[in-house]
Amino acid sequence: MKNIIFTCMIAAFAMQFAQATTICDAKTSLNDARINLVGMVGISDKAAEEGIKAELDTLREKVNVATTSLETAIETLKSENTEAVATENVATLDKTWGEFKATRESEIMPNVYSGKKDEAKAIATGVQAERMKAMNGAIAGLGGDSCEEAAK
Repeated sequence: MKNIIFTCMIAAFAMQFAQATTICDAKTSLNDARINLVGMVGISDKAAEEGIKAELDTLREKVNVATTSLETAIETLKSENTEAVATENVATLDKTWGEFKATRESEIMPNVYSGKKDEAKAIATGVQAERMKAMNGAIAGLGGDSCEEAAK
């Protein structure tokens, strides 16, 4: 009987740890995507220079890697969370990420690659900043604020 209880406790802990890891993965990936996108916007006025285009492409690849990681984490969170509050936070994260990504691809990236830094920056500091706030709020609602403590 003690072995069964112990096994159940370990299984419950493992599930909580896996979910916490997924939440932290989502938070880290979202921040990685943002940091590299901000880097792209910061150098976009020099996009015509060949060396800068290579730098943009490198940052773009980092954005793509972070995007894939975030989307994987979101899918995992969808399947792991069944409580109403958690489901709502995951839905907010997923919906807002979709909007963020669509704007990034259709507006920010074209402006970055054509050297229109001011236009890209206006979008990034406007609607995209509000979306980042919403996504970070959703992650915090899932327990994402504990990610910094775990990293220490």
